[in-house]
Amino acid sequence: MRYTNRFDSSKEFSFLDILKWQLLKKKTITREISSLELVDNSGLLDTKDDFICWLGHASFLIQLDKIRVLFDPIFENIPFYKRYSPTPYSLELLGDIDYVFISHTHYDHFDIKTIKRVLYKKPIFIVPLGLDKYLYKIDKNIKCIKLDWYNSFNLSDEVELFLVPAKHWCKRGLFDINRALWGGAILSSKNSTIYFAGDTAYDIHFKEIGSRYSIDYALLPIGAYNPSNIMKYNHLNPKEALRAYIDLDADIFIPMHYGTFKLSDEPLNEPSEWIDRLIKDYKDKIYKIKIGEVKLC
Repeated sequence: MRYTNRFDSSKEFSFLDILKWQLLKKKTITREISSLELVDNSGLLDTKDDFICWLGHASFLIQLDKIRVLFDPIFENIPFYKRYSPTPYSLELLGDIDYVFISHTHYDHFDIKTIKRVLYKKPIFIVPLGLDKYLYKIDKNIKCIKLDWYNSFNLSDEVELFLVPAKHWCKRGLFDINRALWGGAILSSKNSTIYFAGDTAYDIHFKEIGSRYSIDYALLPIGAYNPSNIMKYNHLNPKEALRAYIDLDADIFIPMHYGTFKLSDEPLNEPSEWIDRLIKDYKDKIYKIKIGEVKLC
């Protein structure tokens, strides 16, 4: 089964476009250095309070009402790409992991090595439709909840997770395009509602999501946007992420998906520098979280 819908961005470009980009792009010898600040807030990881902790790229540990959810965990290098910003904490320091949410099958969001490492904590996985079969290839005994867009699962009496749309697509091998659905997540309790976008381009789904949920924190990607003729159908640049944040009518915008892997043509530090300029006009609304930071919410 293949998944296709109004937000299937694989229809917007061809793999010939990707091949041309890879073959024709200028080969420059540069030493990419991430300027992202790494902090040690490990002393706060034992708190019973609600928090958001960025682990780099699109990986977060979020706690609501004492329930811990790991989002798109990537702790090492991934195929074809080295990690420029280190993982801030060992898996042991992250404590109990109740649930793992995986947004889609691309390698920088779904990492088999990391999943194998997490399994000893015996979490329940929450994934879009079709992604469960990729997990069962890792371990047939994995506990897995699969969701369609706008379906939800109760993590506890107080915490609920909804799968929400994203403009993106799925592919891991040569012949499995869109064999799984993709999406973002709304994690909600009586005290906080957090939106995790996963990977997404800009579209009307942000207004749609904002009309359904009262969002306190919007975790939005800002990197991997050049060349724009390909990436605009897959990712957000900082300006588009700001527009998405406004559409969502969220309270706080937390940038992610930058400074960890060099997935595209813009300099590794450019998204961070661009968001710094936007913060001047939205300084109380854009919170540039540091890798390893535990932000209480």
